[in-house]
Amino acid sequence: MNDSPVRIRAAAGERIAEEVTAFGRCSLETGGFLLAPRGNDTLSIVAFAGQAGIVRCRDLFQISERALGRLFEFADGHALYAPVQFHSHRRGPFLSRTDKEHGLRAEGFTSAVVPRYAGPPHAVTAWGWWSFQEGDWAAVRPPSLVAGEITVVEFDEDGARVR
Repeated sequence: MNDSPVRIRAAAGERIAEEVTAFGRCSLETGGFLLAPRGNDTLSIVAFAGQAGIVRCRDLFQISERALGRLFEFADGHALYAPVQFHSHRRGPFLSRTDKEHGLRAEGFTSAVVPRYAGPPHAVTAWGWWSFQEGDWAAVRPPSLVAGEITVVEFDEDGARVR
């Protein structure tokens, strides 16, 4: 298993678990992205999916192209990049066939799965982590934890905004 190329603020895991639980108690998957300032490998911005252009179901989480575009416009305008996408699963931390085939498949991009969405672990070390390498998904170790504050953003087809 390869090392993760990034670090993550410890507070991000706590905040993501809270959001996942809120949707998971309604039997809905949810997710978003982890961002960092360009030139910095510390994930310090959590971008949660909002409502417009977002599909949440028991075993499906989908972001429209327009909502994704709004997030990337926001990131570009704030000198950020988005190397990690995360989403929740009802059960374990695995990449589903849909995740593998329809997720963002860009070299070096990381996908994290938060398991047991009705009561997920807050520790990012208990999540599943994969990196897209040489045309396929490879398991990677979770990012190392660092202290510090996080910024929370919400994005959808209506734009991106700091919460």
